[in-house]
Amino acid sequence: MTRYHIDTDMGVDDGLALVFASRLLGNRLIAVSTVFGNVGVETATRNARIFRHLLELEEPFSIFVGAGSASDGFTASAIDVHGDDGLGGATRTLDLDSILSDNDAGCRIDSMPANPDHAGKVVLIGLGPATNIPQLVKHYGISNIERIILMSGVFLDVGNITPCSEFNAYCDPEALRATLLLGVPVTFVPLDVCRKVQLSRETVSAYCRNDASKLARLVVESHMKYMNFYRQFEGFDGCFPHDTIAVLAAIEPGLFFATAASVAVDVAPAFRGKTSLQFDSASHVSVVTGGALKNVRDRLSVWPLKV
Repeated sequence: MTRYHIDTDMGVDDGLALVFASRLLGNRLIAVSTVFGNVGVETATRNARIFRHLLELEEPFSIFVGAGSASDGFTASAIDVHGDDGLGGATRTLDLDSILSDNDAGCRIDSMPANPDHAGKVVLIGLGPATNIPQLVKHYGISNIERIILMSGVFLDVGNITPCSEFNAYCDPEALRATLLLGVPVTFVPLDVCRKVQLSRETVSAYCRNDASKLARLVVESHMKYMNFYRQFEGFDGCFPHDTIAVLAAIEPGLFFATAASVAVDVAPAFRGKTSLQFDSASHVSVVTGGALKNVRDRLSVWPLKV
């Protein structure tokens, strides 16, 4: 049985992606690790714990605390987009003492329990900077990694942190380079394709019509501030569900078009995180370019999410 591990910086779109992944995978989602990015790693870990509690899973995934800064010591945040709590301020309405008191706080990645070789292949889904990914590959064993899917990079479009760079790639380009050098199959889900799927404010607001749960309310409320950012800077009243697209590309790759390519990652300060590709049919790396994106939109159009 293929198992899945999500590595995340637990902002607004990460939360929606985690709900989607848990609905699709059930107990095959074995672990979530956290990394700096949208927010600091401590806040990201807290948010992962909140979602794990509200998901009310029969077999909850384990949570592991990862890197608080990049391979070169660089740190960043996107609290102007995701709010200082990473969830658009929505956690202020929750009884956090109650939520966080009944599940463990998570151990460090370097203290993860040993991985039995017979447990099956693992798919790593990276939704934040790639800092933790090489360490996770080492933990599971390179022969046990089926593939790595990364919401990272931009190739034929403008970046979202600099004109040439996507945020996750910008945060830790050295770790992204190191991940590509492992030789494990890697699939990029870049901004280019993520910008082809939009969620409107009306669609997300309607999630609560069929569900008054704390989980549904948290997803809806967290997206409101997030969408304010997109209204101001992208000119539409909604958002791009970047990380949910990456999750679906990991679990149902047949829905997407991908092309094999050699990918270069720039680490020079002036072009930090710039990603570029050269088509290469022999490469172990692929880049998602499109697919049955109406399917993605339809499955995100109502709550509970269609799986």
